[in-house]
Amino acid sequence: MAYTRPMTAPPASPLATPEPWDLVAEGYVAENLASFEAFAREALRLAPADGGEILDVAAGPGSLALLAAQTARRVYAVDFAETMLAQLRARAIAAGITNVEAQVADGQALPFPSGRFDAAYSMFGLIFFPDRVRGLRELARVLRPGGRAVVSSWPPFDRVPTFGAMFAAMKAELPASRTSDVPPVLSTAGEMTAEMTQAGFVSVQVHEHAVVSGVVTPAELWSSFTRGGAPVALMRKKMGEPGFTAFSQRVAARLEESLGRSPIEVRLIALLGVGTQPALG
Repeated sequence: MAYTRPMTAPPASPLATPEPWDLVAEGYVAENLASFEAFAREALRLAPADGGEILDVAAGPGSLALLAAQTARRVYAVDFAETMLAQLRARAIAAGITNVEAQVADGQALPFPSGRFDAAYSMFGLIFFPDRVRGLRELARVLRPGGRAVVSSWPPFDRVPTFGAMFAAMKAELPASRTSDVPPVLSTAGEMTAEMTQAGFVSVQVHEHAVVSGVVTPAELWSSFTRGGAPVALMRKKMGEPGFTAFSQRVAARLEESLGRSPIEVRLIALLGVGTQPALG
């Protein structure tokens, strides 16, 4: 999914700006949608809001928002990447979904009154906020008393060795680049619980959920990431096609050295933190 830009603090990562998400929007849908919808279904199972009004922060192309629209009264989807929202709107029209409202907005200063929503979600978006607690506090602020929020993140790369190998290969080829340096944050249940509690949530619980996205060769895994990965979109733009083609071939070779050439199962693991807005009184 795409990520909401903090407008009040300097970006901590190239991925905290709209550019990579605008560049990758179409490929992101083609390569990642099925996996991210699987995580979204789990988030909606953990914190359903059937018949209510919900908010999806860093909604991207609508991986969660369009699923939630099937049972929610209305879904408000916000993101800082207009091209991602264009994908969401197009997908909503194609599916005949009319109860989703998408708008560009800042996840650290949400344009909604306090106590507006029955549930709120940020799937793999808040992890890029320079001030995550501020983003979490905004999620809590817009919830009605007793409403729940779900925030998702990734565990350390040693839990997902295929992607650990891929980022290591990129870093080996471009050691000075920040684009391939994406350390996971909120990567443990303890970190997630602490930050959500600090932001004002109570009864925080962290759930681990795994999704098998497919069985591919390491070369195919890299090829998919070049089409759907935001970090790679920035690299491609900066290098130009000839330079990126050569870089891509070197990364694929490194992946085959570390993972072999045979098909491997790509198993993604996510942490989903569920917190509740305290009831009045």
